Amino acid sequence: MQLRQRPDFKSLFAIQNPTEDLNYADLEVESLLPLFSSHQVLPNSQATKAALSAATPQLKEVNSLHFSCHGFFNPNSPLDSCLVLANPYISSNEKALDLNKCLTLGNLFERDFELNQCRLVVLSACETGLIDFNNSSDEYIGLPSGFLYAGSVDVVNSLWTVNDLSTSFLIIKFLQNFQTALTASQDISVASALKEAQLWLRNATKEKLQEWADTLQLDSTWNRL
Repeated sequence: MQLRQRPDFKSLFAIQNPTEDLNYADLEVESLLPLFSSHQVLPNSQATKAALSAATPQLKEVNSLHFSCHGFFNPNSPLDSCLVLANPYISSNEKALDLNKCLTLGNLFERDFELNQCRLVVLSACETGLIDFNNSSDEYIGLPSGFLYAGSVDVVNSLWTVNDLSTSFLIIKFLQNFQTALTASQDISVASALKEAQLWLRNATKEKLQEWADTLQLDSTWNRL
């Protein structure tokens, strides 16, 4: 198989807290912007499926695609597993998801997304790493496989329902590690940068976390530690 060579890691496209109910998703995305020389963000209510579809030309050129949102895995219909975008419900009175307003795994397999220059997709959302265990083929069917199919080299995701604050810390530190190593022309894998961030978060004291958070120069919301 031909390897995908993607040396650049300079541009970011981010989906930021579309449902506006994740306390730290906004801060997560905002803290990542200084790591990239160019970036585009669909924030909050602007992060609709229509807006994401309209941005497909930009997605062809982006080096990193970041989703900070809710995610759901559907074990009965894996192609309906989705990332939740803005205004995702069937009606204001019914809190059932309208999949036509979400980004589904089926959408990714439809070739609407061509991640021709994407080195990394980060799915900072719950259950995005789950797969269809009942599939009889040798392919793992889940949201990560959809983004790999679309062209990304790597995908970072979660197997579980995760805490908003700790996830934000982990993702920020992970991308700091990865970007710092690349800037210094060091040979580092996504897995290694993520492992370093996991060990850092596991071993950090409250004081060290607060000191690190202060360097991000974010607002007082971080003081909820």
